[in-house]
Amino acid sequence: MKKKFIAKRGLIFSLIFTLFCLISSNLLLSNFGKVRIETTTIQTRSGNNVSIRVYSPKNATSENKAPAVVFAHGLSTTKECYAQYALELSRRGFVVITPDMLNHGGSDITSYETFFTDINTEGYGIYSAVRYASDLDYVDSNQIGIVGHSMGGNATNISVTLDNMGPNKLISSVYLIASNPTFKDFEGNWANVYGNRSVGLYYTFYDHVYFSTQDDTGKIISAQEFLGSNEAKSFASFGQAPSAFQGDEVLPGHTYSTDINGKQVIRRITKANEIHPKPQGGSGAVASVVDFFQETLEAPQYKLGSMQIWKFYSIASILGLAGALAICIFTIAVLTKTKFFSSLKAEDNKQLRPTPNNKGKIWFWSLTILNCAFAFISISLIFNKGLGYFVTNQLPQQTSNIYALWALANGLFMLFTSFGSYFLYGRKEGDTLKQWGVRIPFIDVIKSILLAIIGISSVLAVVYIAQYIFQIDLRYYLWGMRELPLDHLYLFFTYLPFYLLFGIAVSIAINSAYYSKIGKEPTWLNDLFFAFMNMIPALVITFVGYYLFAKTGVQQNIFGSTFTFTYMINAIPVFPIAILLLRRIFKYCNNPYVPGIIVGSLLCFMQVASVFTCHTFMFMG
Repeated sequence: MKKKFIAKRGLIFSLIFTLFCLISSNLLLSNFGKVRIETTTIQTRSGNNVSIRVYSPKNATSENKAPAVVFAHGLSTTKECYAQYALELSRRGFVVITPDMLNHGGSDITSYETFFTDINTEGYGIYSAVRYASDLDYVDSNQIGIVGHSMGGNATNISVTLDNMGPNKLISSVYLIASNPTFKDFEGNWANVYGNRSVGLYYTFYDHVYFSTQDDTGKIISAQEFLGSNEAKSFASFGQAPSAFQGDEVLPGHTYSTDINGKQVIRRITKANEIHPKPQGGSGAVASVVDFFQETLEAPQYKLGSMQIWKFYSIASILGLAGALAICIFTIAVLTKTKFFSSLKAEDNKQLRPTPNNKGKIWFWSLTILNCAFAFISISLIFNKGLGYFVTNQLPQQTSNIYALWALANGLFMLFTSFGSYFLYGRKEGDTLKQWGVRIPFIDVIKSILLAIIGISSVLAVVYIAQYIFQIDLRYYLWGMRELPLDHLYLFFTYLPFYLLFGIAVSIAINSAYYSKIGKEPTWLNDLFFAFMNMIPALVITFVGYYLFAKTGVQQNIFGSTFTFTYMINAIPVFPIAILLLRRIFKYCNNPYVPGIIVGSLLCFMQVASVFTCHTFMFMG
């Protein structure tokens, strides 16, 4: 009875804590109610729907018009991933519009031909947001800026091109984050395609995607040498040939200015010692963007760009996700104490099995190291064989395909090592599959699935409430969860088998096969050990890859390809948190299936909700 009371109290506290985090996040994002946040849908000229979020300061009216900024996110991210830019700009009086590109987030999923070749999609839907901004009666249509990170920079450049083709130029100021400006015209000549618009560039020094180029002899110029490149010189010379530039390289932070058609125009490159994805969660890019638009547009409420509060928003947001996971854990704890689910209840005071004998220790360490090594080998083979770069009509998400195949390979291998250890060692020591919780009655299998679905639903309920009521997702930097539109739910079920197998396999491994002490450590330290071991592959691959790139300026062909390390950064915190969640849920149930199904499903949902989707057969390497 006491444990049931503790579980109920934990559930109530988790609900209150999560609600507090959601309210806090919304208050911070809306500048404590001074900014109205609305999510709506607009259409491109091709007729496709684009989901946008509009941040409107309440003092912006038809009589007191405000400048506007459209922010374009990067590839395989969404508008919510860059909420910090909207937060900081809107609290300074700017109207901010953040669209989901087509084939991302809440926008329409279009065909390959439509997305890549149809000019009427308006820069993946971004320019349609510019047109929308110009039609708002509380926006000064002569003061509209546009900014994009990574592929969002490409969309920004396309939007400028489309703006040049129109009867009225809507864009008056441009900023590019970790993305190349347009240096030449369609004929390949140096050109000022930006006209009399001021343009800023956030140059990420350790960028593996952009800024690498060639000199006149064809010699490769690395990203670290960009400031001395012909492209940088032409940019700072307002589109003239590089020979017009005075000096050996562009001065970072220096404002180059000139008069074009009676308007004072600037070019500025801000150098940041950062990797390509850092602007998605760093303060430097936010400050540069804010200061640039406050300088080139009329800032309604000037505040220095470095005066930021968005990190408090991000902390509240990710704590909201932690609260959602706690709700899931305590929901399982409460339900297993009910009559219907009582057959799934863990025995009281469930403890780790005693430290194995010397032979058992050899098995433990051998298989633990082997599982870790296989993670390195499998991801290297996936990229080496080109499987990290494809999409098909059936598997339309390139990034998800990487993790799905990795999950499948490691899930199968862990099942092999777990049951191998059972038949070759555990069974001889008196273990049984029933003791492991692997062999359970069929009715308990059905109940386990039902209980897992309830646990999953408790988390997703928070995610959808956060999105539709509080206008936020639950994330920090690269890691978090957002809602999946109902018409995109098929993507979740498409990839679910891969992640389910992985979740159940890992759960059997750490909650059955290896559910024992290593020495005399407490349970929490044992949990952390497995969390750390599961983080090692992604952490090492990321660190080694970026370290060698920083030292040489060249992406090294290690771990199967030159791009493997760039995809592993997303997995670094996800795997250890998944392990801890598996262990916490297992404390309240008597089989590994419930935590395995929950964790596998949540990993799948988190992955497919935020990445680029295209139903075609395409190799993206």
